[in-house]
Amino acid sequence: MTFPLFAILFVVLFIVLMLMEPTVPDRIRLLTGPEGSPYHELGSRYATEIGLRGLEVDVIETDSDFDNIRRLAADSDNTVAIVPSIIAMAMDSEDDISSFVSYGSIGFAPLWLFYRTELNIARFAELAGHTLATAGRGTVSDALARRLVDLHSITDQVEIQALDQAAPGGLSEVLTSGGVDALFLSGSGRSEVIQHLLHADGIALLSFDQAAVYTARIPGLATLEAPHGIFDLARDIPARDSQLIGAATNLIADRSLHPAVAPILLGAAADIRAESSAYFPGSFPSEEHLAFPLAPSARRFFQQGETGLSQYLPYRLTRYLNHLGFLVLPVLTALVLLLKLVPMVLKAIGKLRLVGLYRQLEQIDRSSVAGERPAVLMADLDRLNATTATMIVPRALAPDYVNFRQALYDLRERVIAR
Repeated sequence: MTFPLFAILFVVLFIVLMLMEPTVPDRIRLLTGPEGSPYHELGSRYATEIGLRGLEVDVIETDSDFDNIRRLAADSDNTVAIVPSIIAMAMDSEDDISSFVSYGSIGFAPLWLFYRTELNIARFAELAGHTLATAGRGTVSDALARRLVDLHSITDQVEIQALDQAAPGGLSEVLTSGGVDALFLSGSGRSEVIQHLLHADGIALLSFDQAAVYTARIPGLATLEAPHGIFDLARDIPARDSQLIGAATNLIADRSLHPAVAPILLGAAADIRAESSAYFPGSFPSEEHLAFPLAPSARRFFQQGETGLSQYLPYRLTRYLNHLGFLVLPVLTALVLLLKLVPMVLKAIGKLRLVGLYRQLEQIDRSSVAGERPAVLMADLDRLNATTATMIVPRALAPDYVNFRQALYDLRERVIAR
């Protein structure tokens, strides 16, 4: 009985393995930002690194940082988004973000305020009466610029122009050509746009002397120190120690994302890190500067590092081993229960059957005592003998079966003797 049971379970397991997709994904979507934006470039690098680890990535170009949130809220299935830590500052309350979790911060994204030197601006509040351009509606630079003018109570004195759909090169051109007085944007210190503005004649970088106040008032904002000469030591850019403000770049997803993805995301982050960390170093990936609560799987990674088979085996292999374990363990549990339950059921059925046979044998014995003709009794005994001769009996009932056969033989002898 055991072999057929094993065979049936093996066939069922094989069919389930073929029909059911592994719960561990083999591909994820990565929501980044517009093509050419810092997050889109960073996302492309991540896609390459994560792909080398066995997890395929589809880099999805989006309209803005806040568009990443909207898309993630609309379809969170195996989707990860890159967002700044201050994203909560201007999120649409209609988006359901209650199930969002962070997989850590992976670097700093500085926010740069460039202005035309002829304006002689020393503090953000001195932008009153001037025109400030941002990288476009829905970007973190635009949201933060509007928040800062509101904090300084100069909302009606600063004209903010959101340069929607402007190419990165166009952003710097609008300032250097005199189209606006100042430009506020986010990006890596190594990006072509930032480097161009840092070296442009007649353009200066504002030091946020009140950065500590801003970080205290705006959750997720960080103060970044820029020693003089950090961007170009030969030309001493900036010419004095400066303070910048910035947000930490976060990887976020819905909490339904499979835990096996966390070591892949954070392992890739540890290998490449964000480019901005070259000027503003930090220990990344990090549990600090988070836009949302830390995912439990990410917390385990920060506490224990990579654990289990993922330390030694490729992701593609551990994915199927995980799938196999997910199915095999319940099946093995069912098998153990069946192996214990089936013999008990068979024994109970066998006992009931033997009880019935003993009753028939007892009836024949009573008929013999009552004087029934031997020929009729022998016919009944022959029938009972034929029925039980090929009877399959559980091993636990073998002694009872032997006793019944012996009783049947003894009754035949008594009938023959009469």
